[in-house]
Amino acid sequence: MPLEPHHRDAIARELKTLASEIEMLGADLCCDAQLVAAHGTLLQAFDSICQRQVALAELIEADDLHAALNDCRLDRIAALFE
Repeated sequence: MPLEPHHRDAIARELKTLASEIEMLGADLCCDAQLVAAHGTLLQAFDSICQRQVALAELIEADDLHAALNDCRLDRIAALFE
């Protein structure tokens, strides 16, 4: 069964909501200086995950996938469609 537009929109919204929640979690963790000193590189992964989720959501929402891929800010995501 193909996805209906409202299903795609729901998936995209949920991806963006998750990205926002992960971003807030990462920001909260970054308030702990000892945690940042010990795991700063790992904490940066939160931002990367959020960016990838938002990029995927934008592709899902797009009416024109080709144009959305050209506008995609993350080469890693655009490369999935090459």
